[in-house]
Amino acid sequence: AVVSTQSTGALHWYLAEGSARVSCEEGVVEEPQQQIEQQQPPQQLQQQEQQQDQQHQPVVRYKFQLPHGEALEDRVLPPEPDDVRERFSKRRDTIREVCEVEQGPDFEQSNMYYIPQIKATWTPLFGAGSSLWKRFFIDHYTTKRVNSDGDMYNLGFLGKFLLPIKKAKTGKGRKKRRFTKEPDDSTRFSVIRHPLARLITHFLKPQREHGELGALRDQWVVPSILRGRNDPTWSTETREKYERELNRWIDDKRYSGATEGNPYLSPPTFPEFVNFIIAADDDNDERAYNVHWRPISEWLDVCQNDMDIIVKQENFEAEVPVLLDELGIGEHDSYFLEDTSGAHDVNIEGFMGLLDRREQERINDFYEMDYRFFSYQPVFVDKKEGV
Repeated sequence: AVVSTQSTGALHWYLAEGSARVSCEEGVVEEPQQQIEQQQPPQQLQQQEQQQDQQHQPVVRYKFQLPHGEALEDRVLPPEPDDVRERFSKRRDTIREVCEVEQGPDFEQSNMYYIPQIKATWTPLFGAGSSLWKRFFIDHYTTKRVNSDGDMYNLGFLGKFLLPIKKAKTGKGRKKRRFTKEPDDSTRFSVIRHPLARLITHFLKPQREHGELGALRDQWVVPSILRGRNDPTWSTETREKYERELNRWIDDKRYSGATEGNPYLSPPTFPEFVNFIIAADDDNDERAYNVHWRPISEWLDVCQNDMDIIVKQENFEAEVPVLLDELGIGEHDSYFLEDTSGAHDVNIEGFMGLLDRREQERINDFYEMDYRFFSYQPVFVDKKEGV
């Protein structure tokens, strides 16, 4: 095992000789047998650092050094600070340092809403409890009236707060990207969540509600099914007939005119969904970067938008009250704490156990930058028997 570290000291990745493994069957995490002590790299790396320092070259080795997959699996991060404000500060420092190493990638995203009443700029991240914040901002800072079922809650009601990137300019000092409608002392924040949990949450939508199959039909439902259930022995006529019947079934789950044995008439499986994303990513197909599962670092465009506070949904109860205090709306903590929407209650290990090793490596690789920026761990598990 090796240690990957950066000489400036703000970002450290640690690899253990005995990597932590998650048992998919029992959900038990086995601790590594031997973990490398913090900030004590092996002698070989120490010597290499000394040689490079003598040549006045920066030491940059935070990228994975083991063969692909092994390094992801063996990486063990140190715990975040107990103090929440210190935790926010450390996340901000880590993001800035990774941005420096990566030379500040620009994804030309803003997706930011400036709420002038509280001098805060919010970037919604889908699949991380954004609906809760959206409802709060609509109810408290707009004149819109929402029906009792909440059917009219949508981001369009906050449209006047959206910061258009075309009016942004390069800034100096605290913020790289500045917007004409946003004061420099605004607090930029977002709530994030493990990228695999966001992915799984979105995948479950059509599993739980048939109507979602139609809403997501062209985005990934039909492409995932067609790609994952393609029998080379079928004639073109058979394949086209199955697809027509699939679309009729999506429109009406009570459709009874399908060919007996049509394999298309069930929602996509998780492996089919993941393989659709992998293939689309390989083809540079924009469908691979759907906003509901796009890497957090890209959607937030963290190297350009300079977030002040990043809250993790997994630590919602501890971190949100501190965020609300920073925004000057601490009196509303009960609004958020009484409805966390169960956003972090997803069995990541169980779903990853449905994938084979290649699929696990590829989807973890898809979110590699999120692991770097936000100190989330990749997830590898042994595939379930019979899957």
